[in-house]
Amino acid sequence: MKEEDFSAFLQLQEQEEEVLKRERYLERLKKRIKELDQSINEILEEQTILIAELNQIIEAIREEDQKVRRCKENLKRCKEREKFVKKVEEYKALLREKAKNEDCIIKGEQTLRELRQKRKAIEDRLQDKDKKKKLKRMEEEKEELIKEREEVERELKQQMEKLELLRASLSQDIVQEYERLKQAVGFPPIVKADIMGTCSSCGTKLPSMLYSKLIKGEKVRCPSCGKILY
Repeated sequence: MKEEDFSAFLQLQEQEEEVLKRERYLERLKKRIKELDQSINEILEEQTILIAELNQIIEAIREEDQKVRRCKENLKRCKEREKFVKKVEEYKALLREKAKNEDCIIKGEQTLRELRQKRKAIEDRLQDKDKKKKLKRMEEEKEELIKEREEVERELKQQMEKLELLRASLSQDIVQEYERLKQAVGFPPIVKADIMGTCSSCGTKLPSMLYSKLIKGEKVRCPSCGKILY
């Protein structure tokens, strides 16, 4: 291989590596942003559900409290009417009504205690400081990553433009030969060999003849993976 061809191949490869490096980093950024989005949405969805449950409980407390108040008012009226009851049947009916309202008050107040405990538990969960801090950290990290993603996208665009300019500045024969080589052996098509003459791509140790050429500064092809070694 001519030295100028090798130099052109290496320029193309190095510029492609700059593009690929940013593409890979961009994918990692997008993946992390997606993960953060999912975690943030899970917390926000949980909060939405808790708020809906809290509103239902608050409404249930209001309705139960009104019910207990009505039963207390009814019980008070029963006690007032008790003074004026003369017939046994009326008295028995009044006692039944009193018992019904007393039972209503006892059960209602027990229900209110349970509902208020549930409300307290939900309010505590909504005020969870650790979860709030976690949510804030994730939102801040997401904001920073979005800024970084935008910067990497700008860099990627610049590097892709540089690659296109480089390809345009080289002869089409060189570019086509490079593409054929890349298609045949994969990217990167040019790799280093270590001081023992081992291909850094596939780990194959070069035969003596090829190794001799390599140490003289010649570019050789790996007999195993086909990549250009230098």
